[in-house]
Amino acid sequence: MAKKITVLTGSPHLNGTSSKLADAFINGVTDQSELFRFDAGLNADQVHFLKLDENETTIHDDDIISKEVMPKIIDADVLVLCTSLYYYGINAELKTVIDRFYEYNHELKDDKDVYILISGYDAGEIDSPAYRSLTGYFDQLCKYMRWNLRGEVLASDSWNPSKLNQHITEVAELGKNIK
Repeated sequence: MAKKITVLTGSPHLNGTSSKLADAFINGVTDQSELFRFDAGLNADQVHFLKLDENETTIHDDDIISKEVMPKIIDADVLVLCTSLYYYGINAELKTVIDRFYEYNHELKDDKDVYILISGYDAGEIDSPAYRSLTGYFDQLCKYMRWNLRGEVLASDSWNPSKLNQHITEVAELGKNIK
């Protein structure tokens, strides 16, 4: 059975390192899967913070997240979250989309396989405090949502073209393994 895959990216950099990781994952996926990609950073003017009225419903008239993105996330079998390391955390635009999960907690919980793709420019070890905070965040998100964390690529050395190519190959293999 074909998988429904939703890929969310946060970087505002067209063709940046995290976008290259997302591209590699998508390129690795077989043709039988249904893919949806939303680049929050490249669509920042359409990514609204969570604003609730007294009934706890969104109050945005032009809300692409509620109208287009969230239905794809809810329906997805596989969710790919792709960010760059920004000051020890996640991209603001991707975080804004994740914060919008609040309205859909019940629909989103359970039965999703999740892949985390992180790029950065830390010359230190992959278990540096900067990456521990990010991986810890995603680990807690997956636990709270009762999602299955299936794979993680932490490209802390993505500034190095040779290392980035190794990570791109690793990410493509994750995509190939989705059945």
